[in-house]
Amino acid sequence: MTREQKLFKSLINADLRIVEEYYDNSEKAIRLQAAYHMQQAIEKTIKLKAELEGLNLWGHDIDVLLKKCDDAGVDIGVPELIRAKADIITHWEAECRYYPVTVVRKDSIKKVYEVTVKWLGQGKTK
Repeated sequence: MTREQKLFKSLINADLRIVEEYYDNSEKAIRLQAAYHMQQAIEKTIKLKAELEGLNLWGHDIDVLLKKCDDAGVDIGVPELIRAKADIITHWEAECRYYPVTVVRKDSIKKVYEVTVKWLGQGKTK
């Protein structure tokens, strides 16, 4: 990994630390911020893993980013849970910041967190 890629990975790890700390917080607003950071960690992980395979991506929609990888024949080892919940996770990006009535279950955040941590530690992003 280049220096810039390592620094980008440190942003992913920062997002994940926030999620780990706050996903089960009793205050809903804090949990929503954890879900937002979870979406950010996934988005950035997709972009980093794609870049390491020579594909530069832009955007926030998880489905679109994954489709661009698929269309380019770039396998970044996306966990099935991430693929299955891509649309829901994408909505965490804006809804959790601007719509306080949004409901995100802490167990959903935790499952996605656990899968993402494992995924980030695999392959070239170790």
